[in-house]
Amino acid sequence: MQRLPYFTEATARRAMADNQGFSGVVYATASSPGRGEAGEVAVRALDAAWAAGLLQQAIVYQRHDLRLPPARVKKVRFRPHKFFSWLPARYYFSLKRAYLDRVTRKFLRQYGAALFHGWTHECLESLQTARVRGAVAVLERNHAHPEHCLALLQEEYDARGLSWPPAAPSWLQRWSHWAREQEQALEECRRADYILLPSPFAYDSFREQGYSPEKLKFMPRGVDTARFQPVAWEEKDAVFRVLFVGSLRLSKGLPYLLEAWARLGIKDGELLLAGTMHEEMRFLLARYQGLGNIHLLNYQEVSPALYARAKVFCLPSLDEGRIRASLAALAAGLPLVVTPEAGSLARDGQEGCIVPARRTEPLLAALEHLYRHPDAAAAMGEKARLRAAEFTWDHYAQRLVAFYQEALARKGDSS
Repeated sequence: MQRLPYFTEATARRAMADNQGFSGVVYATASSPGRGEAGEVAVRALDAAWAAGLLQQAIVYQRHDLRLPPARVKKVRFRPHKFFSWLPARYYFSLKRAYLDRVTRKFLRQYGAALFHGWTHECLESLQTARVRGAVAVLERNHAHPEHCLALLQEEYDARGLSWPPAAPSWLQRWSHWAREQEQALEECRRADYILLPSPFAYDSFREQGYSPEKLKFMPRGVDTARFQPVAWEEKDAVFRVLFVGSLRLSKGLPYLLEAWARLGIKDGELLLAGTMHEEMRFLLARYQGLGNIHLLNYQEVSPALYARAKVFCLPSLDEGRIRASLAALAAGLPLVVTPEAGSLARDGQEGCIVPARRTEPLLAALEHLYRHPDAAAAMGEKARLRAAEFTWDHYAQRLVAFYQEALARKGDSS
């Protein structure tokens, strides 16, 4: 990964100013920089803040892929890890996030900041401390509003007679994802001065809950358009290959995709499902294995070459937190079949088809249309590539720095 093109030695020297008297952006994340979507976003954000001469401190667990001076990185060691590493990941990582919040809160109390930028589920106390110390408090959230997420998923699980959210032992309940989603995440949203949201769907869910547009910021992520390249439709093989990338679980709308695929009933087609299998899907998937053209892949097999082999990208999600896969699909020149809740930046009738969630018929109709009209699918793919060019990582960096500067200027005007 190359440093941002507008990085200069002058901005580096400014950012390397002594800690004494230098108050800038403090950025904290429990994700490993460069690992997974949140980690990649963190690296790009830190690069942008550093290049603009705004970065005061990064507070992270790992230094993966960070090219910052050591003085600008506070590495957190999760000291209780030996006592809790035996816990299931969903509880263990909640503890790690809470510990990051504790370390960040102490740092802000001691040194202050001009702006604090934290991630949902891991910055409740840090946001409050930042505000007390006069800093701008910024929350990054992958998902829609917590209550919106809960209502969507509760309805789906109830319809299938399944218990949800997953039960947790009483002594671990406070560390379960959904307990923290309904308590900590809601309070984080209230305490933040600004909430950064990656998709129109997530943004709209907060507006529906009464949040003012002044508090919300649509901050689309980026994609490496050099890494994901389109392949001309006529150069692809004859197989109508539909690609799904994401966790294999009910919340991704997989039951509707599987039913639509079975009813489509084409002989020259393949449905590729790439992601981690959740137990709730094993029985359902077993019902469709007899089709012979559904293939399960793991995340390690997801690559630009996999996107290049596909003809359509499909994500009929009920509640999508991350949109890296759909951005990669745009860059690879694939038409998209997605729900509004999937958080994609594709537009209906241009880069693909937007279909309502939890409905099989529209999903089936969209897939059949692209199968029977390859010229239309190819044209959508060409538009998809052009759309991706509007959302590169350079664009993300420029948008984020502009937001930082605007938020800091507003703070200065009001003080």
